Amino acid sequence: MTRFGPSGRQKLTIAQQLLSLRADYPTGWGETCDGKLVWRQSLQPTVLSRKFQIRLVYRLTGSPSTFVEYPSLAELAQGRNIPHLYEQESARLCLYQPKYQEWTTDRLLSRTIVPWASLWLLYFEDWLISDEWKGGGEHPVTAKSAS
Repeated sequence: MTRFGPSGRQKLTIAQQLLSLRADYPTGWGETCDGKLVWRQSLQPTVLSRKFQIRLVYRLTGSPSTFVEYPSLAELAQGRNIPHLYEQESARLCLYQPKYQEWTTDRLLSRTIVPWASLWLLYFEDWLISDEWKGGGEHPVTAKSAS
């Protein structure tokens, strides 16, 4: 396995990512097992927002995946197809475009993915009211949205 990411900088280890998450988000909790990091964190985008529980899963050999565990996004959306999800059923958030290398293995999850998830949740709450996604980006094509 190469030690360097696409930017030419050294990849961060799973242990480095976990230490950074613990330092930046002391209320979260996580563990590593078999080369995989699983981190859970409560996020509240604004003081007026509800609290969301996210789960971040990361392996050095892949991209991070972020899911909302609760509350149920589908229930909050009341049957509407939620924008910027890779998978509607699992509530896997679309936080960045891998093809543009907005996130790479030499970047800290605590300084990218977790804040991006909080921002996504802010746009989601706005979308619930306005029915307009104001977060920009490209909507991923999902099995449900393609049909």
